[in-house]
Amino acid sequence: MAQGESPFRFSPRPNRASEILWQPWSEEAFGRAQEENRPILLSLSAVWCHWCHVMDETTYSDPDIIRLINQEFIPVRVDQDVRPDINLRYNMGGWPTTAVLTPAGDVLTGGTYVPPDAMRELLGQARDYFAEHAAELGSRTTATQQLEPDPAFVAPPGEAAQEILQSIQNQFDRAYGGLGTAPKFPQVDAWECLLLRFALAGEGYAAGMTVRTLDAMAGGGLHDGVEGGFFRYCTTRQWTDPHFEKMLDDNARLLTLFLHAFQVTGDESYREVARKTAEYVKARLMLPSGLFGGSQDADERYYGLSAEERAGRPAPAVDPTAYAGPNGLMVSAFLLASALVDANLRALALTALEVLFDRLMSPAGLLHDDREGAVVNWLFDLVAVGHACLDAYELTGDREHLARGRAILALMDDKLRDHRPGYFDHPAGTSEEGRLQDRQRPLAENVEAARLLRRLGLEGQDLALIDRASGLLGAYASVARQVGVFGASWVAAETGFSAALLDVRLAVPEWHEGQDLRQAAFALFYPERRVRTVLPGDPDREELGVADEDPPALYLCRGTVCAPPVHAPDEIAAAVQALVSGAVQI
Repeated sequence: MAQGESPFRFSPRPNRASEILWQPWSEEAFGRAQEENRPILLSLSAVWCHWCHVMDETTYSDPDIIRLINQEFIPVRVDQDVRPDINLRYNMGGWPTTAVLTPAGDVLTGGTYVPPDAMRELLGQARDYFAEHAAELGSRTTATQQLEPDPAFVAPPGEAAQEILQSIQNQFDRAYGGLGTAPKFPQVDAWECLLLRFALAGEGYAAGMTVRTLDAMAGGGLHDGVEGGFFRYCTTRQWTDPHFEKMLDDNARLLTLFLHAFQVTGDESYREVARKTAEYVKARLMLPSGLFGGSQDADERYYGLSAEERAGRPAPAVDPTAYAGPNGLMVSAFLLASALVDANLRALALTALEVLFDRLMSPAGLLHDDREGAVVNWLFDLVAVGHACLDAYELTGDREHLARGRAILALMDDKLRDHRPGYFDHPAGTSEEGRLQDRQRPLAENVEAARLLRRLGLEGQDLALIDRASGLLGAYASVARQVGVFGASWVAAETGFSAALLDVRLAVPEWHEGQDLRQAAFALFYPERRVRTVLPGDPDREELGVADEDPPALYLCRGTVCAPPVHAPDEIAAAVQALVSGAVQI
């Protein structure tokens, strides 16, 4: 953040919200609330959030409300992109979140968007209630309720996965695709999970539900048919009337999903959607630094125009902040897209990864974003960047990326690992105000952490890491089964862990050779796959019977069965099919 720049980001349209004496989430703000015995008004906002902007322009621009907040409350404003840990603990159903807290951080009341008349009533009632009950409200916040991983939980094999899969089937909208009725969110984890189940076991229902949903998302209002990319969600069951903000992390996940759908089904329409999504990200979200901006603003009028009408008009603003986790997701998505859609995306992805380490890796660890005062070493950021490093290693053979992936795991173990199963979402000492004193060990991030442990364990043939990965995933089975469809990522990981490993080893004289073979191997869709580069002097070299001067060759094994060496990219698919079908004999 440049000197003199406000830490708060208000609506880009005329408003008076800055006249409220907002403070950042800090020890000072909570200390002042204690000292002055005033409740805290917490506003959880986002630079891309349409209704946050509306609230700035209406509620927070009302002179009476401005005066009431400044006189009776300690106003604290938080950008959810900058502080997702606060959002995790205080979000009350969406953005904006408007919450009144005690000086200790307990929630007294709140909701989402509050229009001016309702806000006057809410503030008055909260002020009066706090004045009457301040003494009995206590000085320490109540711990946040969370589901705890259970390493002792034992269920019959596959039972937790089947329960979650049944939840997905129960909520599937047979008429329009997607889950539930309205609003409709992409729910990428569910469709990734079902694609994997179909690819592994040919479960027809999984393919049918996924194809129906992907076609609805691509052909409906969620997808921008003019400029490409996806909006955040749709307000109707029929996938119409989208909320027009475009998020970097959503587009990274959806780009990957449509690439996987193309790999599994061979449907060219999915590759075309992926191509347009990558082009959108490159054209709109890529920053001059080579990293990607966090989001593009919503603008109903702009997105209501045709391609001809949009020409020459300024596009909605892009958040120039680069966030580590979403950038890691997009690097991984671009690397896969470079192997399946456009080879030019490879250089962009690798450049972004280099810039990310140059700008966001500090002596204290991985910064969350490139603004001044960014917090460090959040689990979501670390696992996303860790996977991006391993993807870059698999696609290029450059072991610097592998070393960075191992360094990421070392940070996770040092800063976030607990004696109980699971990694915390943020390090100790980051913030201790309110509910932040109770660190959480979230499901989705720990599933990705288990996958990262396993990938690194398989790469280094480290049985201890592989065992840790299995133990971590197993401990979260009890959590996953309790959250239904939101446990889909756990099912996908469990499915992969249970599958026979497709071990792909590329033997080359130099790491940068054999790129055509490596790229074709990287483009394979398989439930559990690793691509390793074997160099002269590596132990695998002797096992494979390869001389140092031999030309590049690909060695594919599944379980204890291996195919003959492959020397051309167009031979790979047949070799994998022979391994899967059992046509190759030991």
